[in-house]
Formats: sequence, structure tokens, C-alpha cells
Amino acid sequence: KAKIAAAGDEKKHNADAVVVLDKTDVTVRPSGIGTARSHVVTKILRDGAIRTQSVQVFPFDPNTNRLELIAVRVYRADGTVEELPLDKKAQQPQPSWGVFWGTQQYLVTVPRLAVGDAVETISEMTGFNVAYLGDAAASATGETPVPQVPPVPQVPQGEAQLNAKGEVLKPPVPGHWHDEVHFWSDRPVIEKRYTVRLPKDKPLQFEVYNGELRPAVTLEGNQVVYSFEKKDLKPLPSEPSMEPWPNVAPKLLLATLPTWEDKARWLYQVSEPQFEPDDAIRAKVAEVIKDCKTDEEKYTALNHWVAENIRYAGTSRGMAEGYTIHTCQETFHDRAGVCKDKAGMLAGMLRVAGFESYVCMTMARQRVDRIPADQFNHCVTCIRKPDGSLILLDPTWMPKSRDNWSTLEPNQHVVYGLPEGKELSTSPYFPPEECQATWRCVSIVHDDNKLTGAFGFEAVGTPEGRLRRALAGVPPAERANYFDQTVQRLSPNAVVQSVACDEPDDFARPLHIRCDFAAPRFVLGDGQQRMLALPMLQTIFGDRTLSDLFGQTGPAERKYGLKLWASRRALFEETIKLPAGWTVKKLPEAVDMDGPSAGLHFKIESKEGEIQYTCDLIIKNWIVPPADYANFKQVMEKFEELTGRVVTCEREGGHAQR
Repeated sequence: KAKIAAAGDEKKHNADAVVVLDKTDVTVRPSGIGTARSHVVTKILRDGAIRTQSVQVFPFDPNTNRLELIAVRVYRADGTVEELPLDKKAQQPQPSWGVFWGTQQYLVTVPRLAVGDAVETISEMTGFNVAYLGDAAASATGETPVPQVPPVPQVPQGEAQLNAKGEVLKPPVPGHWHDEVHFWSDRPVIEKRYTVRLPKDKPLQFEVYNGELRPAVTLEGNQVVYSFEKKDLKPLPSEPSMEPWPNVAPKLLLATLPTWEDKARWLYQVSEPQFEPDDAIRAKVAEVIKDCKTDEEKYTALNHWVAENIRYAGTSRGMAEGYTIHTCQETFHDRAGVCKDKAGMLAGMLRVAGFESYVCMTMARQRVDRIPADQFNHCVTCIRKPDGSLILLDPTWMPKSRDNWSTLEPNQHVVYGLPEGKELSTSPYFPPEECQATWRCVSIVHDDNKLTGAFGFEAVGTPEGRLRRALAGVPPAERANYFDQTVQRLSPNAVVQSVACDEPDDFARPLHIRCDFAAPRFVLGDGQQRMLALPMLQTIFGDRTLSDLFGQTGPAERKYGLKLWASRRALFEETIKLPAGWTVKKLPEAVDMDGPSAGLHFKIESKEGEIQYTCDLIIKNWIVPPADYANFKQVMEKFEELTGRVVTCEREGGHAQR
């Protein structure tokens, strides 16, 4: 009560609520199963928190843990305390999309709250944190011995821990434990404490990132107690399109597993039994690769088949669902699975085709740090070539794309599930020319200010994939409307006269589109002086290829990295033919800029009745560090300026308008 009273009001915190105490106390058993006791006290400061705190939600996974509610109390502003009956709690499935693993949540309704009240919750979760690993399975075959994962410590009878279904809990990595703790919040926190207790013979490594905590290590009997504390946490100011919070906000990683190589070996062992094919899979592989002449053609064809035929849908197989792949036979029969199942399906098919293939763990578009705690949200496939080099493949992100490894995943941390293990690695960097969109156009200005022309558009990498997916989502009978709407970026009254476009699922070459268009009254002015914008710089198809680059230059500077889709190159080449008697009086100035994050090169000239220009926009990385933001800002502001610049012409025999 004293802490709640001393917490202050909305004038002090400028927030709807303040967390008075956020305390977690974890006890880890020799088996690796942990029990985490959570104690949270939240004080209501404004009406908004009355709504958000009116129902307390406690999520859990019945397969991997058991949740016990110990207390929910309301501390009234007048000093009275209300103990809420926990037998009235409701249980329901957590909202889900795409992944249906049977996760649940308890709901406890809180009586009408008022400003100055506080809600206290105490709960205890026993189980393990989600990882992409599972029980040690098959050992390696061949002559090279594979280091084995330590066996599960023997649990004395009567001490086995059960999940919510009454099944004995088995940790993903027998005898090991890990956690990731975030020391940031969207509301003020007066005190946050995290404590973990482990047996003396279980070494723990930990590291704090992106900030400072007050640590302590003490001995209590046969346990080593690690404590971490931070006071007066303020909500961190966010920025538009910023990189993920775990990259920049204070966090704590803890793990008993010694190295990433151990994690890689374990991934191999738990995945190896799942790749066994049957006759139906063998027949499908033969069918898919029958016309392929090279290894690249074979693994590309199989990657496409899995991407386009195994839909993304997750169903649960029990306790190990979050970190083990379904068997290839099951995924092939179901024609469904999440990323780990699609990756396993591809690895199994590649093995049938004669490749050495394994699954890998990665963290899509977010950093993985040094401590080998589970920091992954994605599973992919790799091939090891005869020379030992590794090729990454991602069937989950490949639908309607020609990228075997998505250009949205450059410099991404990867753990390869190889039999001998491998250190934490990174995926390849994609230079801007591998994410390029190119516009080439010949435009004709008519004496009545009408503009006609034909342009060719070609794209590779991220721009290509995004545009293919957009086209695939439009029924063929409605694509004419799609192109009509798209060409209106040129002018509101622009129309498509004819268009030829590759089918979105024809992956034989980069996406090509050829379009003939007309735009009445494109040129401004009715007298001697005429003005026209540069047509292709209006970025037709830019909504699918470049829109993440626009509107990102508002802040004068940034504290965090700017997150884009990918590196990029946008190349524009256009010739504009003028009517007889028209002369060019003023052109936009040339631009030549380059820097660590972006570059822009623009040249324009006029000669004998026509204007020719090239514009080359280059974005070098998908995350722009704060130190490089000034260069990005300068380049994009200049490019956006060019899209609005006009060419001024004079028409012989005209009369100036007054």
C-alpha cells in the first residue's frame, strides 16, 4: 500500500497507468524445467487505464507449461483491498491466425476501477520457453562422430513437473534452460526485478544489451541466485519505421547451453528422423525435376514447388510442436505446415534429388545476439555443396518470387543444423542491383498537350516479388482495372491503351511489363509557355516497389535505425519527343550525390526536339543506421524534389496567357 501511495499520479508520469512493481522469480530444476513466479502491481492514473485493466489476461500454452493463478487483488484509493475469486476465471483460446497450436488464456474480470486504484496479480508458470529444438534423437551416420547432447538428468519419483494436460514436461534441450527478458515498457515502471535460481552445478551465461541493469550473484544453499534490477523505466520514444525494439532497447539474455555449435548439433539431431520420404514424395520429386539440367534448376524447382503447394497453416502435435518439424510424409499429405514444416519438406525432397540438405534457424529481420538463448522466429533450409559452401533456401517467403533466399533477409543471423555443428552465421548481403526496378520509356508530347508513350518495366528481387504478389491477388479478368489505376500515378486522367505482362507465376525470367498509355492534358499551359513533369519519375508501380522509401525524411535526425524493405536500385531512362516548334527553356539541374546509405545520379539534356534523362536512385542497406540517416534524408528529399520538377518549353506562334 505504501508503494502504491508513493507511486504518484498522472501529473508525475503523464501516462494512463504506472507499473509500481514488476517482479519475476524463476527457479530452474536440474532437468531444465523452470517455474516463474510473476508479481505485478499496476496503478490507475487516468480513465484510459480503467478500460485496459478491467480484464486481466494470462496467456499460456497447455502443451509446454502449466499456469496457476495465485491472487488478483484490487487496492482501492480509500485503502480497502478486494480479493477477487479466482474460481470465476474464464478460459478461452488465444486469438490465432495461420498458427493453431492450441494456446489458451485465462481471463479475470475486475470490478469497476477508478483513478487511484491499483491491480495486483500473482501467478506461477511451470514449463519451458519456446525454442526451435527438441528431444535428442538420431545420432550422425558415417565415420565422423557427433558430440552428443547431455542426457536428461534423472528426476526423482514424484518430482516430475506436468503441463496443463497432466503430461510430464520434457524441456526442449534436456538439462538446459534459457530466457530473454525485456527491460522496456510502453508505460512507466517504477521497479522491475528479475531473479533466477539454478543448481550450483549448472553454469549460466548472461549478457545485458542496449542499456544497463543492476546485477547481483549470490549463493543460497545449493543454488546460485542471479538478480537483475532496473528502476524508473520510462517509455522509450518510438520513431517511424524504426528497427525492432529488441535491437535497440534494454534486454537480458540468459542461457545454460554453452555454444551456438551445441544448438546447431541439437537441431540436426532432432530434425534428422523427420526427413524420411515415401514413394509418393519420390515420385513428386522426379516429376518436378524431370526437365531440369543443372543443380540450380533442380533446387529452384523444388523450392518453388514447396512454396506454392504447401500452404502456411500450423496445427499442433503436442509438447514438441514449437521446435520440431513435422515428418515430410505428414507435411506432404497435409499440404500444410508452418515455416519449420515447409523447410523440412524441402530438405527431404532435396535429399531425394541427391542434395545434402538440412534445416536452419534464423530470426527474420531482427538481430540475434551472442548468448545462445533461443532468439529465433523462423526456420529455413540449406544445401551443402561438394566444396563445403552453404546455400540458403526459404520456401516460406518464396511464393510468387524468384528469390531462392529472400532479398528481404540479408545479413540475417542463421544457425545451420549441421551434424558437426556450426557457429552463429549470417546470410548473404544483397547489393542494390539485386533489388532493382527499371523503367525505360519513349514519350511523345502532342501539340494539344496530350502525352502518349510506351514504357517497359522490369524488376528483380524485392520489387519483383512484391509486384508479382500484387498481380497474383488480382483475378485475370480484373487486371485491366489494376493497370488503369496504377498508370494514374502518371496523371489522374491517364489511361492504358495496351499492356503485356508476364504471368505472376511464370518464373522463367525477371518480371517484364510493357504498357502503352495516353494522358490528355498532361502538359500545363495553353499559350506560348508549356510545362511538363518527367513522366517516369511519377513512379508507375512505385506503390509496390518504392513506397517504403517515401515519407521517411521528416525527423531532422534519428536515434534508432530506419527500417526499409530491402536495399534498392531504381533506374529511370526516358526520351520525351516534343512537337515541332517547341523549344526547351529550362531543365531541372543535374544531381550527383553519394554516401554510405544512399546515392542519386540524375542527368538531363535536350537536343533537336527531344529531352533525354536518366535517374539512378541507390539505397545500399535495408536498415539505415542513425549515423547514415543524414545522407539518406538528403538523397530522398532530392529525389522527391525531382519527381515534382517540371521542364519549361516555349511554343512558337503561341500567345502568353495573362
